[in-house]
Amino acid sequence: MYKVDIENKKLIKLEPTKYSSLNLLERFDIQEWIEKTPEILGESLLVISKELELPSRKRLDLLAIDKDASLVVIELKRDDSGSDVEWQAIKYVSYCSNFLLEDIFQYYANYLESDDDDAQLKIEEFIDEEIDKLNLKQRIILCSKEFHSDVISAVLWLRDYGIDITCVKLIPYLDSNHQLFIKPEIIIPLPEAKDYIVKKESKQKGFTRSPRSSFSLEKSDLPNEELKKRLITTLRRVSDLTPRFIAFLEILISEDRTFQREEIKEQLYNKGIGKDVGQAGRYLSNISQFLTKKANPHLRQLISFDNSSGQYVGGPDGKYIGETKNNYYINSEYRELIKSAFSTISNIETEGS
Repeated sequence: MYKVDIENKKLIKLEPTKYSSLNLLERFDIQEWIEKTPEILGESLLVISKELELPSRKRLDLLAIDKDASLVVIELKRDDSGSDVEWQAIKYVSYCSNFLLEDIFQYYANYLESDDDDAQLKIEEFIDEEIDKLNLKQRIILCSKEFHSDVISAVLWLRDYGIDITCVKLIPYLDSNHQLFIKPEIIIPLPEAKDYIVKKESKQKGFTRSPRSSFSLEKSDLPNEELKKRLITTLRRVSDLTPRFIAFLEILISEDRTFQREEIKEQLYNKGIGKDVGQAGRYLSNISQFLTKKANPHLRQLISFDNSSGQYVGGPDGKYIGETKNNYYINSEYRELIKSAFSTISNIETEGS
């Protein structure tokens, strides 16, 4: 690797070095660099946790999400990968594959020192998929200065069987002034052949997993006064979600009818929710998840929805539980209650100003 001296029109050779010789550690140095600049791994990633402790008491270096809503386990080694880093990462990702959406939101909220709703919103703003696709697939990224031949062989074999593993070399160099440079190099899959390799692997081995859900469809049965109090509390929450949820309710009470998902997306966008209809749709998914939280049975008392595209859970009611809802409707007996709640909030804000 060479550094270019433009003024003197010459190349200055950089000398390869080792992190250990510079007293740099994977946890306190390399991990910190990647956490702050995950793009060094060759793609856009959202880091959602660091040093996440698993039930085995082992700590996962970094946990991230990619643009396709896959969960990404990032495992770091310093100068050499060792001979079993891939096995270590597989154990980690197998555990993470069982994370529910609420788990992921909570881990990210802890990382941000925020709350679950804001964590969810930030994830939705980052990914290019609907929120219900989150963690349907998992990936592994292994990082080291060098990789043991056993690891390379194992990774190539695992990729043949549908395990998505990327190997990235982070090679350190020093110049004559003892300045440190890092050269990232993706060695598996080779960037030049990535599309071909991925298509070939997909053809050899399909890999899908059924979506999971922990959302509740249970409705409360509150008297109107208590229901109104609960709704006002919800509408006064300090969260980025609140104005979007209010806009959603305003759409639903504008007419006494069922609103389809696609038209709600358009109307949210027209109200300034989202930079485009696609993002407005992701915010609608966020609202949808909020409706089915176990803590919000009062909202399900107010709002009905059809989510028959979800997972059938049987029972005498023939109910479905799923992430994608086809339409929404405010139950007629509560339309005036919701309007009254809006009016009460408006009066409170007027008096406060």
